[in-house]
Amino acid sequence: MNIFKKKDNKTNNDKVEKKPEPKKKKGMRNSLGIDLGTLNTVIAKPSGDKFDLYQIPSVVAVEKEDPTSVLAVGEEAKLMLGRTPEDIVAVRPLRKGVIESKAQAKALLSKAIEIGTTKGETIDRVVIGIPGDASEVEKNAAEEITKSAGADLVLVISEGLSAAIGAGLPIAEPNGTMVVDIGAGSTDLVVISLGGITDIVTVRRGGDDIDNNIVDLVKERFNVKIGIHEAESAKMNVGMIHCNGNLENLSSDIIGKSVDTNRPKKIVIDSMLVADAAEPIVKEIIEGFGEVLERLTPELITGIYNNTVAVGGSSRLRGLKERICDDLRIPITIYDDPMTVVAKGAAIVAAEPRALEPEVRLKAMK
Repeated sequence: MNIFKKKDNKTNNDKVEKKPEPKKKKGMRNSLGIDLGTLNTVIAKPSGDKFDLYQIPSVVAVEKEDPTSVLAVGEEAKLMLGRTPEDIVAVRPLRKGVIESKAQAKALLSKAIEIGTTKGETIDRVVIGIPGDASEVEKNAAEEITKSAGADLVLVISEGLSAAIGAGLPIAEPNGTMVVDIGAGSTDLVVISLGGITDIVTVRRGGDDIDNNIVDLVKERFNVKIGIHEAESAKMNVGMIHCNGNLENLSSDIIGKSVDTNRPKKIVIDSMLVADAAEPIVKEIIEGFGEVLERLTPELITGIYNNTVAVGGSSRLRGLKERICDDLRIPITIYDDPMTVVAKGAAIVAAEPRALEPEVRLKAMK
């Protein structure tokens, strides 16, 4: 699972005879990569040349009068969204990919670490993927909370860089690689060369915004209220993006609440409605893409043309690659496992923490 092919640089120092190998192997076994997402948290644990993968909803149920008092985390808490009694609230600890509540985020990360470990095992290293434009305060908060949740060593890296590593892109090459990571709360557009980020634009819009727009459009067009879960389900089942391609207009039946009668009402959501809901978000992503291309050097344009990959849940919407090609003339590949690629990249770095150091990256070029 090496990120780069690098040579061993051993010195002839007689004092280095304390057999560090077993400890290193233990560290590799006990390392995790975590994609701390607005909608879902994905955990990847290196297991030979593969990964053990886990996913939990990024939802925490707390007491209404004391938001630090956690009652449930993950799937159990998600089932409570919109259904809790008056004294319980189900909340998301992250908004737009950024931690809003430290106590709730700690509970979520503790659960993630617990899921990623077996009984009696400790975690030595955790690498967290967060939005590329996160401030130092936000990065420090993620590191501090992860340590308090049980990790010994924590590294915070850009989701875009982590996704590129997880997707196996040629990030060590000088020609350039680009990742478009469309998450629930934000979208990262990242250019990578020589193993490091050369440019990044973060659009604080993503899949959650599409879901919210679906809810609003359904109310506007049908006078029916639907839940956010139904909107997300319709998006994934029939969703598409406006493009010049001839895409099939699919449909999905949804039960909502009539505004007029307060009774259940069945409506049909089709692909065109989802495309209308997605359009404002797609336009912002295209604008962000344009910003990157405007600053891009001629030396990197060939690499970007040949190596641009989209990841993240909403990258699976039909018509995305056609739309980007229509508007920007950039071919783009949709990664075949877009939901787990950030966590996989983080797990690779957790297993080989020196891989991102400048001297190691440059050695990979030789």
